[in-house]
Amino acid sequence: MATGWNRDRVLQLAPDAASAKAGQELANARKWSSIGGDEQAIWGLCQGSGKNPYQTIIDLGEPAFKCSCPSRKFPCKHGLGLLLQFAAAPEGFTRAERPAWVAEWMTTRQERAQKKAEAAAQPPKPVDAEAQAERRAKRHDRVAAGLASLRTWIDDIVRDGIAAVQPRGYSFFDEPARRMIDAQAPGAARMIADLGVTMSSGGDWHEPFLRQLSSLHLLVEAHAKIDQLPSETREDVLARLGIAVPQEEVLATPPLQDTWQVTALEVDVDERLRVQKTWLFGVNSRRIALILHFAHDTAAFEANFAIGSQFDGEICRFPGTGIRAAVKSRGSSTAIEKLAGFDDLDAACDAFSQMLGRQPWLEPVALPLRNVVPTLSKNSWSVIDATGHALPATMPPGIAWQATAISGGHPIGIVATFDGQTLRPLTLFTEREVIPTTHDRAMTPFSPA
Repeated sequence: MATGWNRDRVLQLAPDAASAKAGQELANARKWSSIGGDEQAIWGLCQGSGKNPYQTIIDLGEPAFKCSCPSRKFPCKHGLGLLLQFAAAPEGFTRAERPAWVAEWMTTRQERAQKKAEAAAQPPKPVDAEAQAERRAKRHDRVAAGLASLRTWIDDIVRDGIAAVQPRGYSFFDEPARRMIDAQAPGAARMIADLGVTMSSGGDWHEPFLRQLSSLHLLVEAHAKIDQLPSETREDVLARLGIAVPQEEVLATPPLQDTWQVTALEVDVDERLRVQKTWLFGVNSRRIALILHFAHDTAAFEANFAIGSQFDGEICRFPGTGIRAAVKSRGSSTAIEKLAGFDDLDAACDAFSQMLGRQPWLEPVALPLRNVVPTLSKNSWSVIDATGHALPATMPPGIAWQATAISGGHPIGIVATFDGQTLRPLTLFTEREVIPTTHDRAMTPFSPA
């Protein structure tokens, strides 16, 4: 049976503090029945509020989790509770024959892994270049037609003035967003939906709205001149429109080898689609990488990363100048002993500026900040570095006070997304512990899959 699990390692897998607390409450043998385990997996039944107990299984190899509870968090509190119990008393998981529900899930995983390995070993199928070019041309024409109508919509807003937008309500953004979905440009649809969210946010919405509208206009104009753009910029435009490159093609490109620290993790929720964002930072390359995994309903994500861990491995960047990447190889994980990152806010802002200069549609980036102090001044939160420079921070009161209490006025590590204006902390790093502050977030409609 797999060993090496302890309380800290398990809690690093928790998607948020609430899940970690709930998982610890379930790490009690009295809460479980029919627990068992073998060399690959552990399992158990946990009685919840319903008539039937929840069936919880953990593949110890990745690890990977499966639970019949309705939670959208991965791992859920039952998975954390079972693994915490195993870490504390592995002798309680005596070797036993797998129940049918465990055997079925493990067999499915093994078959999927085998098919994936067989597919990887097969020589690439010949590509029908003519058919592929025809499909791309048809989609390009459809996108171009959709963006032409979007240009007219933007021009109308500019002519009437953005102050005239708010009385029209959120439905004003619904129709053009749907047109972009029909035009196979889901990324543009997402940007339109974000405009509606900004308009409805109240307060000083005009400036961010104008900034987002300008970015959307730039995307429309860039696509109109896409044949004149450098190759990397063309890829950036297509990616922002939501025209994705298959991951198999990405993994066939030259990889970047490094020690990758898992600095933060977010899960965005859009009805039945969940998007897991894993933020990596290369110790040697000092590159930021964003790994995306998608899952529908309550299906498990393909890969699990523990916040506060690091691994030696290879990643491949998606085409363009963005930060999205795919993991090609991944060694065993160990705990981060020292957070790599930026020692002052000037260096972090410089890195973000360079990324924004290469990719004008850059979304918020998770920056690992070392030796900073969360501070409250005049009812506004900020993060201050050793030089005295500060950046404003957006934090819910509970997280803000938690960060202040953990810091105690002393420097800590904070991984926070930065949009060029404010920081939004995702993970707190101290000498003794790693504390995720993220929760599942609702996504705006029309998110690209």
